[in-house]
Amino acid sequence: MKQCLGGALMLSALIATPAILKASSANAFSPERAEELNLTPQQQTELDAIKDNARTQVEAIFTDDQLAELADTTGRERRQAMRNLNLSEDQRAQLRSIRETSRAAADEVFTAEQQAQLQAMAAERGERRKNRREEVAAELNLTSQQQAELDAIKANAQTQVDAVLTSEQRAALDGKTGRERGQAMRNLNLSEDQRAQLQSIREESRAAADEVLTAEQLAQLQEMREDRGNRRQR
Repeated sequence: MKQCLGGALMLSALIATPAILKASSANAFSPERAEELNLTPQQQTELDAIKDNARTQVEAIFTDDQLAELADTTGRERRQAMRNLNLSEDQRAQLRSIRETSRAAADEVFTAEQQAQLQAMAAERGERRKNRREEVAAELNLTSQQQAELDAIKANAQTQVDAVLTSEQRAALDGKTGRERGQAMRNLNLSEDQRAQLQSIREESRAAADEVLTAEQLAQLQEMREDRGNRRQR
């Protein structure tokens, strides 16, 4: 069965964040990534057309007020703004449809070799994220006690999340990590009550984690987040 990773990589941020809403001539893939995948000009043109079409469809779904909420937001702030949009069930359904249709169209553009290469890239990014978490812990100079408390908060949050989801929803997430898990989460067709509970779990867990860190560590962590956000915008 053909992997859907290529389209997911290009379009996963399409619905999760409003970056696609900004008028831009940016290609679906950066020049570096396109070269790494050895994309042909025809492939790049087709991917750009899919991205542009998806952007047009997404723009038509959001209200003017929602678009204004997303304007000039980036990184974590952008993701938070998306969660606060109070999307209707109809809007969510339309976004899921756009995401699935666009991803399927993008997957048809890639060769089998490129799909395999994209999958390897995703695995490599997952390993980098893991290493980055370890680096952050080292940079913050977390004590063994702090690390244990943070691990307990994470485990408790996961237990709460599992309790909110149905057995079918948990099965849909089983074995998925990183970007793939995020994509699967967006496809779960969560109820408004579930979304509210998950948002509460996120906020409570983050507040609990902040309590573990010292004031100096919190300031350092915020600076690290801002630096990472700035690098992504370059």
